[in-house]
Amino acid sequence: MVIYFEKIEANAFYEGRRFDTENLTIWGFKLERKSTHFLNATFAGQQWMELGANVLDFNEEKSVGVYSIDLKCYLRIRFRIGDFIGGDHKPKVKCGLKVPLSSNGNLSTVRFETTRCDVHLF
Repeated sequence: MVIYFEKIEANAFYEGRRFDTENLTIWGFKLERKSTHFLNATFAGQQWMELGANVLDFNEEKSVGVYSIDLKCYLRIRFRIGDFIGGDHKPKVKCGLKVPLSSNGNLSTVRFETTRCDVHLF
């Protein structure tokens, strides 16, 4: 079985508001059986975000140095099994991340941990 990744778009959200989008597949790639492919993305937000009632949550996260970021990925993939190549599928991936960030040049003492994500193939 081979999976062809034609598009991966990653969107980063804080408190339900998107603050950045990254395209992770400029040329696409294929993932062979029992193989791994690593993708890297850097998300940065520069726009004003009104927190409203969530300002208490933000202040608590700021004091701890770990922020709750939601990552949603939209993919376009195809499968190959033997000589058969399936049509386009558009699975959705959602991850709830706990991201340690620095504030005023001070690094968080908390390390980033691997996160399991929800994947909806069809």
